[in-house]
Amino acid sequence: MDLRIFILSLMLWLSPAYSLTLEQLDQLNTSVFQYPSKALNNIHDIEQNLHSYLDPKVLQLRMSAFKCETYLQLGENAAAINVARLNEARAKQLKLDEARPYFLNCMAQAYVNYGNYQQALPLIHSSIAMSRRLEQPQALINGLWLRSQLDAKVQHNDTAIEDLRLALDLYPQVRRHDAQWLLTPIAYLNASMAKLLMDVNEPNEARLFLDKALRDEDSAGKIALNLSIDAANIAQANSQSKLRDHYIQIARSKLAELGSPFELAIAYKQIAFIDFSSGKYSSAEQLLNLSINTFKKETNASATISALHLLAQVKLAQGKEKSGLELMNEAVTTAKLKKRYTDLKLCYAVLANYFAQKQNFALAYDYQLKQFQAAEKEALSIQKIWLSHLKSGLSRQQQVSNKQQSTSVATLPSQLIPSELLPVLFILISLIIFIAWYNRQPAKSALEIKEPMPIKPNATGKQKLEDMLTVSKHAHYPLSLLVLDPSGVVSSQIPQMIEQLKTKLRDQDLLFLQEKHQLLIMLPHTSEAAALNVIEQLSDTVAEWQNDSKVNIGLASMQQFDNLQSMIKRANVSQLRRLKPVSQNRHYQQATRRSGT
Repeated sequence: MDLRIFILSLMLWLSPAYSLTLEQLDQLNTSVFQYPSKALNNIHDIEQNLHSYLDPKVLQLRMSAFKCETYLQLGENAAAINVARLNEARAKQLKLDEARPYFLNCMAQAYVNYGNYQQALPLIHSSIAMSRRLEQPQALINGLWLRSQLDAKVQHNDTAIEDLRLALDLYPQVRRHDAQWLLTPIAYLNASMAKLLMDVNEPNEARLFLDKALRDEDSAGKIALNLSIDAANIAQANSQSKLRDHYIQIARSKLAELGSPFELAIAYKQIAFIDFSSGKYSSAEQLLNLSINTFKKETNASATISALHLLAQVKLAQGKEKSGLELMNEAVTTAKLKKRYTDLKLCYAVLANYFAQKQNFALAYDYQLKQFQAAEKEALSIQKIWLSHLKSGLSRQQQVSNKQQSTSVATLPSQLIPSELLPVLFILISLIIFIAWYNRQPAKSALEIKEPMPIKPNATGKQKLEDMLTVSKHAHYPLSLLVLDPSGVVSSQIPQMIEQLKTKLRDQDLLFLQEKHQLLIMLPHTSEAAALNVIEQLSDTVAEWQNDSKVNIGLASMQQFDNLQSMIKRANVSQLRRLKPVSQNRHYQQATRRSGT
C-alpha cells in the first residue's frame, strides 16, 4: 500500500511535466489557426508556469513558435519579427538548431505581409535548406507552402504546384515525427492547390482538392471562414452563383468567431471582393469602408492599398467617377511611395480599362503603358531578389569550401612535411589543379554544346517552347521570343497566315498559338539584334492579313533566370512600346506614297 501511494505521489508530482502531450501540443497548434486570440491567452498561461515543466527551455521555444504564428494571424507583423529574431538567436545559443527554421519561416511571412520580398526570400530558402538538413518535416512543409504562395503571386504556377505537391507528400511523415513544433493545417494546403489548379485550367482536379479542404476535421473558426471564402471565389469563377452565395453565407456566419479588428477587416475585404464581382456594389462599399478604417488605424499600407483599389472599382462601377478616381489616385500614390509595383500594376490596369470603355483611348493608352512599366519593374525587382539570394548562396558555399581547404591543410602530418614548405606545396598543387582544369574546359564545353538536352518528341506546343528554353539555358545559346497579337486578322484566316509565316522562318523555329489570341514564335540561336531583323520580315506578311495597318510584335531575349511566362510578360511590354511608333511610321509611309502618286 505504501508503495502504491509513493508511485501515485510521484505521478502527481511529474504530471505538470507531461501535461503537454503531443496530442495537446497538436490541439494548441490547431487553435493558433482557428482561434488565434484564444490561443495567445493559452500560450501566455503556459509561459507563466514554465518552471513547473520538464525541460522548460525547449518548451519555451515551442511556445514562442506558436506565439510567432499567432501574431501573424492577428496581423501584428512587427511583433512576429521581434519574437522570431529573438528566439532564432536563442535556439542557436542553446544549440537547438531544429527550432531555427520555424522562426525563419515566421520572420519571412511577416516580411511578405509587408511586401518586403528582398528580406523574405533568402529567409525562406535558408529555412527550407535547414529543414531538409535537420530532418524537420513540419518546418519544411511550412517553408514550401510559403514559397508556393510567393511563386503564385508572380505567376510561377508550375513551381508553386510542385512545392505544394511535395508539402502534401510530406504530411504523412509528420505523424511519425516525435517532436511537435508548428505545422500549417493541411486544409490550407489543399485549398491553395485548388486555387492554383483553377489558374492553370484544371477545374475537376481543383474541385477534388477543395472538397478535401472543406471536409477536413480541423475546419472550424478562422480556418472554416477562409475555406468558405476560397470556395466562394472558385464558385464565382465557375459562374455557380447559388453555390457562391451558399459559401458566402457560411463565411458571414463565421465572422463573429474572429477575435481581433484586423482579422475582421481582412475578412470584410475578401467578402467585399466577391460581392463586387457579383454586382452587389452597396454591400461591397459598406464592407470596404469598414476595412479601410481599420487598416489605416493599424497603419497597414499593403492592406490599405488593396482595399482602396477595390473600393475605387466599386465607385467607378456605380458611376461615381470623381470619388472613384480620387480613391484610385490615393492608392497609386501610396503604392509609389511604398514601391508596391504589383499593386501599382493592378491600379493602372483598372484605369486603362475604364478609360477604354469611355472611349478615351489616349488616356487609356497612357495608363496601359504605365501598367506595363510597373509590371516590368515588378519583374526586375523579383529578379534582383533571386540574383542576390543566389550570390549569397554561392558566397556561403565558397566560405564552406575555403574552411574545408584550410582544415585539410592544417591536418597534414607535420612529421612528413616541414611547416616551411607547406605554403609552397599548396601553391604548386593549386597551380597543377588549375592547369588540368583549364586544359579540360574546352572539351567539356564542346561536349555540352554537342549534346544538349533533347526536346521531347511527344511534347505539346507550349511544352516544346519550355523545353527549347531549357535547352538554350543549359547550352548557353541565345534565344528570342516574339509575341504577335493576331486580333486584327479574321479568325478563319489565322491558320493560313501562320503557314505563310512559317515560310519566313527556319525549321528549328517554333510557333504556338495560345489562348487569348497570342501567337508565340521562339527563335533559338537568335540574339536580340537578329530577332529585330526577323520582326521586319514578318511585319510585311502580317500586314497583308490584318484589317488595319498596325503590326504589333513584341520581343524578349532570354535571360538566365527566365521562364516562359516571364519572357511573355517582357515581350508584352515590348509589344506595347512598339505599337505606337510602328503605326505612326507606317501611316507616314502610306502618306508619302499617296503624295508621290
